[in-house]
Amino acid sequence: MKDVAGEIGLERVGQVVADFYAAVREHPTLKTPFARVTDWEHHERILTHFWWGTLGGARYMEYQYRVAERHMTAGFTPALLEDWHGLFAGIVQASLPAELAEAWLERARNIGTSLVMMHGWHTSQT
Repeated sequence: MKDVAGEIGLERVGQVVADFYAAVREHPTLKTPFARVTDWEHHERILTHFWWGTLGGARYMEYQYRVAERHMTAGFTPALLEDWHGLFAGIVQASLPAELAEAWLERARNIGTSLVMMHGWHTSQT
């Protein structure tokens, strides 16, 4: 497996995360569910670590990720996840060479698919 994290670099992962969340705060549909974030610096540190690990980088902090639970609690729907992915894809593609952007976006799509499936299961249970 290709060392995507190593090729991108931790600093660049952090910059992509910061650029993305700056755009989220201005986005017409995404700013509302993210309004619950009160400490953006902390949020971005956690998400930088999340993506670093997802891309194959070694963990450097202890954090218990509960991705599906957090997204459900925030009220994310498949439509919002589609908006999220569109915005994220644009920022990743503008920030990285095509091959590295695609490797990162493939992981994001896989996570998104899982979240949509969890949303479907959750809504069928209520």
